[in-house]
Order: sequence, then C-alpha cells, then structure tokens
Amino acid sequence: MRHDRAWRLHRESLPVVLGPVQAGRLLGLGRTTVYRLLREGGFPVPARRAGRSWVIPTAGVLAYLGLEPPATSTTTTGGCGCGARVNTEEKARTVDDST
Repeated sequence: MRHDRAWRLHRESLPVVLGPVQAGRLLGLGRTTVYRLLREGGFPVPARRAGRSWVIPTAGVLAYLGLEPPATSTTTTGGCGCGARVNTEEKARTVDDST
C-alpha cells in the first residue's frame, strides 16, 4: 500500500520556484502528466526553462490555487533575522529604542 506524504502549506517557508514534480503535487497532478503538459504548453501555471530543467514560480501556483502569496515586507514579517532586509529607517528606530 502506498502512503502519500501529507502536504502542509507553510507559505513562509516555500521556495521562490518549484520543480515540476513539487508543483504538480501541489496541483494534484502526477509526474507523467506534469511533464506532458509542460511539453505541450498546457501546464496551468506559467513555467520557464532554466537550461534543461523547468522551474515554476511558487507565486503562480499559489495564485492558481486561490491562495495569497507570503508577505515579503519587513514591516509585516519582521525580516529574516539576518539584517539583510531591514531598511535604514527600521535600523535607526531599533538603535534609538535600545539606548
């Protein structure tokens, strides 16, 4: 008996692009069907070639499913914790608040 993994949608942890099999699973499509649709140009989400591979933007899959893409603004998510996405006003406010 085959046990399918349950998908838990944690939109904040999804990659920017998905592989064909990952995108297909989210859309309820099998591997063979996914590659056939990609070859025929009938995949329901915009897909791009990256060399010999296919990449499917996660935002396109989420939009097709009627889900909101994850927030990318540092004001709503608090940033990634590495400081790379914090704007200068936020940094100044943090320095002022800590003194």
